[in-house]
Amino acid sequence: MHGKLQALQVRSRPTGSPIAFQPIDAAHPQGNAFSDDTRDLHTYGMSFDTKWVTIHDTATDPASAGFDANALAKAAGATPFKRPENGQFRPGTGFREFYFDETGDTNATSTANDGFGGWGAVLKLSQADPKADTGTLSLVYNGNKEHTGLDNVTFVDADHVAFVEDAGDTLHTQRGLLDSAYLFDLLADYAHGAQPLRFLAEGRDPSATLDSALSGRTGFQNDGDNEITGIHASNGDPSPQGILGAQRPTPFADGWRLFWTQQHGDNVLWEITRR
Repeated sequence: MHGKLQALQVRSRPTGSPIAFQPIDAAHPQGNAFSDDTRDLHTYGMSFDTKWVTIHDTATDPASAGFDANALAKAAGATPFKRPENGQFRPGTGFREFYFDETGDTNATSTANDGFGGWGAVLKLSQADPKADTGTLSLVYNGNKEHTGLDNVTFVDADHVAFVEDAGDTLHTQRGLLDSAYLFDLLADYAHGAQPLRFLAEGRDPSATLDSALSGRTGFQNDGDNEITGIHASNGDPSPQGILGAQRPTPFADGWRLFWTQQHGDNVLWEITRR
């Protein structure tokens, strides 16, 4: 049994060349963090050609030999993103639409916040054939101070996807807000002011409250704030037909249930139920 490890390569709109990792050197003191291509990736209305590049193939590469996937992706001209965390296929698209997030810099003073992905983003990868190596990439949502640190994801139906925040202690303090969970309507136009719907606002549980009083002390490493570390909709189907993206979820009906997890504290698993 063989398998391939691939990385996504996005093509520059002006040149058609790969938007690839740029080492920091005298000619590029900031790498490509502030390049025109990086700005374009975070501009509404733009579409980019993509290609999957193979960086390891067990049919030709030694299966038992270790390898540095990060180094191989850079060498193959794969495209770096602003801390991508998670993604899912949109139900009902036959695995032809994939949505993923960038967590961003999670710092209100990041110089990349203004137009270069510092606040993170939601991006859409489309492919005419799920087995194809080529496709297109476009921006769905640009993060901002109130909606950033996007982490885990789940579709709740064919047109709505939920992303949860992991903004971190630094940004929690800077903005005076803890993490939230947001519902994104994929039929909405976020380029012209629409915003996702917040359906969960997290506070601090008892353990995190104690941790917050000790934050900053020498030798103390616990986070002082809870993190919404996961969100998941499922009907419990363990068969191949139950793989994420194969079925259209029907929230709170036909066996579908919605869960979220709380980390950096009491570590509780919660279920969201119909009121």
